[in-house]
Amino acid sequence: MATTAIVVLFWSGAGIGAAEAYVESVPLPGVAPQPQASVLYYRDGRTILARVGATDHNDVPLSAVSPELRRAVLIAEDRDFYGHPGVSLRGVLRAMVADAGGEHQGASTISQQYVRNAFLSREVTVDRKLQEAALAVNLERQHTKDQILERYLNTIYYGRNAYGIAAAANAYFGVTPDRLDFAQSAVLAAVVKDPWGFDPAHDATAARQRWNWIVANAHEGAAVYPKVLPASSAIGGPLGLVVDQVERELSGRGITSQQLHTQGLEVVTTLDPAAQRAATGTVAAHLKGQPAGLEAALVAVDPATGGVRAYYGGDHGSGYFDNAAALHPAASTFKPIVLAAALRQGIAYQSRWDGSSPRLFPDRGVPLRNHDGLHCADCTLQHAMVDSLNTPFYAVTAEIGPEKVRDMAVRLGIPPKYAGQKSLVDVKGDPAPGHTRGDIALGRYPVTPGDLATVYATLAAGGVRHERHFVQSVRGATVAAAGTVALDPRIAADVSTVLQSVVKEHGFTPGRPAAGKTGTQQWLDTLENQDAWMAGYTPDLAGVIWLGKAKPGPLRDAHGARIEGDTMPARIWRDFTRSALTGQPVKALPAPAHVGRVDAGDAGRSGHDAKSPDTVTEIHAPGAGYEPVVHTEHTGKRLALTFDDGPSQDTPAVLDLLAKYHVKATFCMVGENVTWYPQLVRRIVADGHRLCNHSMHHDDLGIVAADKSRADIAETDAAIADAAPGATVTYYRAPYGDFGPSAKVGAQAGHTPLGWVVDPDDWMLPGADTIATRIRQQLTPRAVVLVHDGGGDRKQTVEALRKLIPGLLADGWTFDFPATTVTAKPLPGATTPAPSVMPSPSLSPSAPEPSESVSAPASSGASSGASDVPPPSVAASADGAGGQLDGAGM
Repeated sequence: MATTAIVVLFWSGAGIGAAEAYVESVPLPGVAPQPQASVLYYRDGRTILARVGATDHNDVPLSAVSPELRRAVLIAEDRDFYGHPGVSLRGVLRAMVADAGGEHQGASTISQQYVRNAFLSREVTVDRKLQEAALAVNLERQHTKDQILERYLNTIYYGRNAYGIAAAANAYFGVTPDRLDFAQSAVLAAVVKDPWGFDPAHDATAARQRWNWIVANAHEGAAVYPKVLPASSAIGGPLGLVVDQVERELSGRGITSQQLHTQGLEVVTTLDPAAQRAATGTVAAHLKGQPAGLEAALVAVDPATGGVRAYYGGDHGSGYFDNAAALHPAASTFKPIVLAAALRQGIAYQSRWDGSSPRLFPDRGVPLRNHDGLHCADCTLQHAMVDSLNTPFYAVTAEIGPEKVRDMAVRLGIPPKYAGQKSLVDVKGDPAPGHTRGDIALGRYPVTPGDLATVYATLAAGGVRHERHFVQSVRGATVAAAGTVALDPRIAADVSTVLQSVVKEHGFTPGRPAAGKTGTQQWLDTLENQDAWMAGYTPDLAGVIWLGKAKPGPLRDAHGARIEGDTMPARIWRDFTRSALTGQPVKALPAPAHVGRVDAGDAGRSGHDAKSPDTVTEIHAPGAGYEPVVHTEHTGKRLALTFDDGPSQDTPAVLDLLAKYHVKATFCMVGENVTWYPQLVRRIVADGHRLCNHSMHHDDLGIVAADKSRADIAETDAAIADAAPGATVTYYRAPYGDFGPSAKVGAQAGHTPLGWVVDPDDWMLPGADTIATRIRQQLTPRAVVLVHDGGGDRKQTVEALRKLIPGLLADGWTFDFPATTVTAKPLPGATTPAPSVMPSPSLSPSAPEPSESVSAPASSGASSGASDVPPPSVAASADGAGGQLDGAGM
């Protein structure tokens, strides 16, 4: 409307006289005011956060500016500059057409821009636009076009604290303005429109797009994007990135970077001085002494307003890479979003789901696993959240649909787009580009720490979402926006209840009621981690911590231990939250509302392993002549006890029990577990038990080609050889009992294929008495018995054997080894012989006490699901999928 009024006033025949009179009534000021620095305050309006001002400035004559720069600026800002009288009718009409088509295009000429920057405010009103047009006309009448262009180029703010073209040429290219070529000039012409958004150091993609547009309109097809100097920090330290965020936010509110740097604004931010000190101090304390290259981000948001209370994206200062605004896979911190989506579909958090591991899902080509082999065939979503189980949350997502999970994420605070591209979908090279797959449940799609903080703040606010912001007021005018209801408060209360149990269970409580979730993202197809998260909240403050590297790679701390979500990130969040809220009243989180149906889960109806949890796919029979042995080495009333999926933190208890009764057994070991607990492998050998190769990662080798099985079995043998040089691996057992080509390959490697006839389903956690009863019910002479000493919490298995073994001995059963069909040879290294003939078990009731246990190192505490983790130095990197741990962290 303002633009139209100006056009009518100046260009309609009936308004010429009135326009002339108005122009004469608005005299051009004699001297443009000098630039003044702006002051940014903390939220108290008194404590200065930073001063922002243009200090690098010196005027140069137009003759000292390259013609290519002048041409580029005119193309970008005012192509009709030398043909209009200060106001361009063509430009106004072009802008009106663009606006009608849903686009935005500026209509101000260079003359108008100059007088606006030099003499007026940015307030968009009819009066200000009329003054701008009148001053532009007067400017044109009193000065030549070249004089106006010279003033314009010398007063424009180009970003990087550079005021004027001379400072800009130096800041971006290290040259004087007369030496700028067209490619360089197009970079500078681009930043005129948005000195922050089109600076290549801040947004390389947007800067290149703007540059391409200028080059195309100049018909400079051969131009090559020039090398731009890195941005130097005008404001150092963590607050520099806060200033960058404030500048970007003000730009979105119509206050340009030039105004911020030249007009002496007073900006009150949302940052709290105590919280910001807590953020920088806590991060610095925890990163001190850690390996070089380890980086952190922290974003804390007030749930009641959306105001950012503390922000840390790095300590290099303004203009540098901001980790808090960068995209990283969210891992298991995304599971609360899945829970919220499930609750919205009427699925209660006490509903029971099949948390078996591994599980096959129709849309996945490989089985999905829980981290560290955790397994719960019948558990609530609350239990699954505490243990950070993947399979129940994937099953929930499959039932309600991945799009509903994405919709919930956007409702809570994840933007629908990142860099113009749809968020939370597969990209080119993924299985389903442009679509959201079930892996959203595992947090495989990247988000920024800031956006994740908004999600958790929305949950903390009872489902009311406030846009995250840094600016509280400008020139005394408060910037405030009402929140929107994104989620039923009853659903938010139930999510808080579940996440509060996570924090309590794993010891992250910051001295007041709190809810939260950790996450760990694996690095490629390895046992290493690349991202570690903690996201949590109290009723007063939501905070997100991220740890990683600029270039994703293995995360290890100063002691060589893998960094998990439940380690350093959780400790940073706990310590920061406690410090930031010191002295503030303690508030309770809401009571649960118990939304949804508790009978909505798939436990008992998933069809997964209805008969045996050791089968995940159609069994592939071994080749003729390579059938697994299922009976003992000797005849009579004998049985062979075999343990799968270890070694683990429960193995010492198993070994102590076997030693007490002089029982020898066979241990089928997963190669990666061997690398976690090499000392237990050595004890197994020293105690006279036999070894069995159980694959490197517990992958289904029955469905892969022989060469892949061969490589896997060889890798496992190598891991065992490293742990116990010279040991003999007598057997090979295929994961899930699915042998296929791997039976022959295992035999060729010198390992007898090993099966079983007794399976008490001890993975299903039916209870110690039930496990013992099932073994007795299935037991026949010379039977091979399958139980586990790894794969989740095996305490019930140990307790079952504690009750069972003395009873079997009393009933006349003898423990034996399984038969062998292949001659096994010792692995490389110093020979550590194991007895070839098992000594007769003692039937004496006065059997010796258990030998001293080789204790597994204490776990580092379970992060939102990392309970029974391997030793801190080799902890399992993430909960994952198939032959790899695939993304979802603990």
